[in-house]
Amino acid sequence: MRSIAVIAYVIGVSATYNTCQEMCDSHEACANSKYGSYCKSNGVCFGFYHKDDGYCFQPTEQESCDDTTLMPVYCPEEEEPKPTCHDVCNNLEQCRMSKWGSYCKTWQDPQVCFGIIKKADDSLCFAPTDEDCDGEPYYC
Repeated sequence: MRSIAVIAYVIGVSATYNTCQEMCDSHEACANSKYGSYCKSNGVCFGFYHKDDGYCFQPTEQESCDDTTLMPVYCPEEEEPKPTCHDVCNNLEQCRMSKWGSYCKTWQDPQVCFGIIKKADDSLCFAPTDEDCDGEPYYC
């Protein structure tokens, strides 16, 4: 019976938001950080864990937000997990077959995938191997 209450609690907290970033914007420790939140490919919001009657944001609340013991916050149903740079690269033959691949440049703000460009027509290309690859960086 306790597990049913926990499941209802998990669903209830994340269901009040449409995206993980909306949750971040309303939680001071996340909103004032350089990180933000997003729906990870495993279906949980980056950085958020259930704690007491609310939640905590582990990247900025490390002392009191133990990600080894707390339950992660699942993404709201409306939000699809964002593919990783590696996933996107594997779907682009030029990237997949290159010697470089792609990764998230986490030290940049905003974070972008190495080499992956979003063209004006919303298609993607891999700049290191495509001479006609012009557009905006692909965010991770």
